[in-house]
Amino acid sequence: MSNEETARVKRIEEGVLVVREGHGANCSSIGSVIDTLFATAVVGGAVLAAVAAALAREDVRVVGARSPRDAAAKDEKSPTEEPPR
Repeated sequence: MSNEETARVKRIEEGVLVVREGHGANCSSIGSVIDTLFATAVVGGAVLAAVAAALAREDVRVVGARSPRDAAAKDEKSPTEEPPR
């Protein structure tokens, strides 16, 4: 190595305090916090959607009223009662 390279390596070595091993070891801790917050938000949203769907009420609405003529024709053809609404 030349003197310049040796000086460069020495300068870099002096600036390195700790080298950690493992998955994401040299990442900042804020990165882990952001990942955790994101995962928590996703799971919380899924739980909220499931609870909202389970507790939802849907009113039954009949769209378009039957005409009296249609009602009379149906009564003549089938004597059974209409199912409750």
